[in-house]
Amino acid sequence: VTECVYNEKEKSWEIAIRLFQDDLEQGLSSFHGKKVSFEKATNLDELLEPYIRKHFGFQVNKQLQTPYRWIGWEPNPDVIWVYLEIPSDQDLAGVFVMNDLLVEQFPDQTNLLHCARGEKKKSFLFQKNQVLHQIVW
Repeated sequence: VTECVYNEKEKSWEIAIRLFQDDLEQGLSSFHGKKVSFEKATNLDELLEPYIRKHFGFQVNKQLQTPYRWIGWEPNPDVIWVYLEIPSDQDLAGVFVMNDLLVEQFPDQTNLLHCARGEKKKSFLFQKNQVLHQIVW
């Protein structure tokens, strides 16, 4: 599940992605071609950021863009939270969002995106056959 909320005070989009730790370890292991464990790895930012940038982003003119700032991640019991930020006052209306996190490992994977700016709220469902959605309020 991904939450994308506009912070009016900071003039930025704040993005939080919640992923199950065991599923994410499988995805990272496959992506990097070696076993990844959140308990044992010391360079998790280096392992996690490239994976997120490849599988979650925004498309402009059919080109994948990742104009977001990597903030970091934090573990919770069984869940990893990933934090991103887009410093922009733009509405994101018309922008395409791509989300195929963990779809390669789990063909029945579904990813949700909840997007909110003030009173405008919209949710999008991403699946193997639908990994791209245009933000339309």
